[in-house]
Amino acid sequence: MAAKGSQFLTLADVAKSKNKVIGGVAEVLMNQNAMLEDMMYTEMNEGTIHKEDIRSALPEVYYRKANQAIPSSKSTIEERSFTATHFESKSQVDRAVAERGGMDRVAYNRWNQAQGHLQAHANELADLMIYGSPSTANRKTAGLFDIYSTVDTAAEETANQVIDAGGTGSDNCSILKVHHGERSIFGVYPKGTTAGLTRNDHSKGGKVIKIEALDSNGAAGSLWGYEEEFLTDHGLVVKDYRQAARVCNIDVSNLVSGTGAADLIDLMISANYKIDNVQNGKGVWYVNRTVEAHLHKQALTKVGAGGGLSFENFEGRRILTFLGDPVKRMDALLNSEARIV
Repeated sequence: MAAKGSQFLTLADVAKSKNKVIGGVAEVLMNQNAMLEDMMYTEMNEGTIHKEDIRSALPEVYYRKANQAIPSSKSTIEERSFTATHFESKSQVDRAVAERGGMDRVAYNRWNQAQGHLQAHANELADLMIYGSPSTANRKTAGLFDIYSTVDTAAEETANQVIDAGGTGSDNCSILKVHHGERSIFGVYPKGTTAGLTRNDHSKGGKVIKIEALDSNGAAGSLWGYEEEFLTDHGLVVKDYRQAARVCNIDVSNLVSGTGAADLIDLMISANYKIDNVQNGKGVWYVNRTVEAHLHKQALTKVGAGGGLSFENFEGRRILTFLGDPVKRMDALLNSEARIV
C-alpha cells in the first residue's frame, strides 16, 4: 500500500517496480518477516546516507490587539543522519542436484535452494529492525530497541514510550506497537538500488562454474555447479519516536506457567495511548508466539470482544487485532531479553 502523494512504498511494491526477479525475492522476505509487509520504504536522499529534518519544537504563537506588533517565530529543526547496514550470503548448488530431473528443472531447483538463503536474510532483517546490527559489525546501525531501550525518563526522553511489565532476570520479552509511515517510522535503501536487494547470478545463462569447497573431512576441494549471491542493504529511520511504543520486561516463565503473569491486555491499552497520533501511520502490534498464545488465552477471561482483542478480516485475511490494529507474530522478538531499567 503506497502512502498518498509520496514515494513511500512497501518493499514488494518497490522491488516489483524495478526488477521482476528482485520482486520475487522481496515476496519471500515478506512471507518470513511480518514487519516487511507493513514498513514503508524510500530511497536514501544522499546516496548511502539518509538525512531527515526533524521538528524538535513548534513555533511560538501570540495573542495581539489591533496595530500591535508581534515578534517573528519559527519551528526548531534538527538534522539527523541515518545509514543502511549491509550483509550477504552465497548460494551454491552442486550440478548433480541442480540438474536433477533434467535441464528444464535447473531454474526451479536453484530457486528452491535459494529459498533458505532468502529466509535467512529475512530473519536477519527482522533482528536488525528490532535489535539493530551486532556491536561487532563494522558499521553499527540502530534498531527500534536501541531507541526504546530504557524505562528511566530522566535518562532518555524515549523512555516515555516504554512500559515496564515488571519482569526480572534474563527471560523477558517485549510487545512492540509501531505506526509505519513517511512522517513516523520507515525503512530506507541506497539510492539507485533495487530496493536494497541484489542478486548476482554467477551462473547466468546456465553457466556451470568451478566452486571451491571443503570435503567431509574439512580438506580443501572443488566441485562443479551453480552459484549466486544475495545482498541486502537496508536502514531504519525513526522520524518521530512518539509513533511507537514498547511493553518490556514481560516475564516469559510466568506466561508459560500462567501463574502471576502480567495483564497483557491492560499493558497494551496503556501502550496504545502512548502513541502520539494514531492517524499518523499504519499501526501494527508485533508479538512472538509465546505472547500470542497467552493473549489468546487471556482474551477468553475478558468481557466485551475479548477486552479489545478479536479476529477480523484485515487486507483479505483473517487476523488477530487489538483496538482495531493487527497483531502479527514476529519471532525475532526474543524470550531472553535482560531486564530493561
